[in-house]
Amino acid sequence: MTDTHVTCPNCGYGHDNLRKSTRMFDCPACGTTLFRENETVAPVGNSGEMHDYPMLFGIGDTVHVDGQKYVIQGHARYDYGRGTWDEMYGENSKGEGAWISIDEGDVVVQYPFEGNAGPRRSDPPAVGTKFSYSSKDYVVTEADTAKCIAVRGQFPELIQVDDEHYFINASGSSGQLLSGEFWEGGHQWYDGAWLDPFTLKVDRQDGSSGP
Repeated sequence: MTDTHVTCPNCGYGHDNLRKSTRMFDCPACGTTLFRENETVAPVGNSGEMHDYPMLFGIGDTVHVDGQKYVIQGHARYDYGRGTWDEMYGENSKGEGAWISIDEGDVVVQYPFEGNAGPRRSDPPAVGTKFSYSSKDYVVTEADTAKCIAVRGQFPELIQVDDEHYFINASGSSGQLLSGEFWEGGHQWYDGAWLDPFTLKVDRQDGSSGP
């Protein structure tokens, strides 16, 4: 699942373990965010400052969720005014991706809808709005603006420090979660469910396991 050798155009650092799906990655040598398109690699900004604190898992760890094993490839941190949360991107052995979010101990796994699939709403519904999708009822429980403050690792899409988007979270009665991200000229929906962090199994790079 890895690609050929890629060199950072800013400092010359060699990257030998990029996934075939990787479009964006950070250079650990100089902190530059790099974007790959076809055979071209170009700098698009900096990777920000990722303050270290205890995490359930990190880049390189394998997380068992929804009957799948996902190796964490990327880590993005967002500020939403009242605090921060962490978005971890992982891929299974088939290269299929999932986003696992961690916010003050709450964990959710979500999968992006393809293209324009998802609820037929191009504008964000307000908090308290009730709607149905795929025969399930949801209510919007959270809405705010998020700003990316740091990125590490590899991602299948471009995520830049200081980028902002408006997001909503809509909860279902059985732990389902529909999330929408909205920005000028576009939007993206994600489908998933809340998880009990104590049920997560993590195989860490150091050989240890646990929640």
